[in-house]
Amino acid sequence: MIKDQESFEAALQRVADLLEHPPADGTAEDEEFGKLLHDIELFHPTVLTAPPESDFARLGQEAKALLARANAFQAQREAREKREKWTSFPEDGQGIGPTTGV
Repeated sequence: MIKDQESFEAALQRVADLLEHPPADGTAEDEEFGKLLHDIELFHPTVLTAPPESDFARLGQEAKALLARANAFQAQREAREKREKWTSFPEDGQGIGPTTGV
């Protein structure tokens, strides 16, 4: 759980690291990624009251951009999983699909 600016920054850095090399679905890192996104969304720093030129306001803007990127990644993953659920053709075009039984 994020309780202060230091843990908030650490969580943002970890999300950024995980976005560099997205974890495979269902792994421990994947679960950590989801938990971090949830914790970041729950943490409400006083960014709106900080002067726009302050480091804390800048951090808030970077956090919003990072969170938007992470959420977009999650949405893409969910869309891909939904597509793959209904098709037997691999996404990379390699391999074979369903056979006719002949």
